[in-house]
Amino acid sequence: MTVIGHNHIRRVESFDGYEILAHPLPSRDDRVFHRGESDTSRVSITYASHDVRIARPTGIGSKGRLAILMHHGGGRHVLEFYESALPIATAILALPEREQYALAYTIFEQADECSDGARAAEAKRWADAFVDGRIRKRRSCGRRYVHIETPDEKARRLS
Repeated sequence: MTVIGHNHIRRVESFDGYEILAHPLPSRDDRVFHRGESDTSRVSITYASHDVRIARPTGIGSKGRLAILMHHGGGRHVLEFYESALPIATAILALPEREQYALAYTIFEQADECSDGARAAEAKRWADAFVDGRIRKRRSCGRRYVHIETPDEKARRLS
């Protein structure tokens, strides 16, 4: 579904294969956040439909990875990423439950939003290259390769 660097959000049928480290705000009623209380109005934002869990993949080759599991009306989705040298899991798990939920939700949504922007930018790059006639195709060893020329490469080719 989504790619951020080498990390991606993918749709799954179940969360089997993940060791749940934290399940912040498991009750739907706890996922209502109040903002701006005054005498006349109270603004509430509800995330009741979005269940978030913090987990570790248990499969082969998943050492050093952390996952945010999201279950909502669109299905079950997983964002996996490498912790690298930073103790991300330790930092997230040290937070209070509401902050864990908010941070995990924000990381997941930001990853999804960034990938949408990257997909749109790549689509525009290919569309612009098509209009400018900069898409090049070649064959080698029975395979076809397609790439985009830079404007300078096109100028050299035409001169």
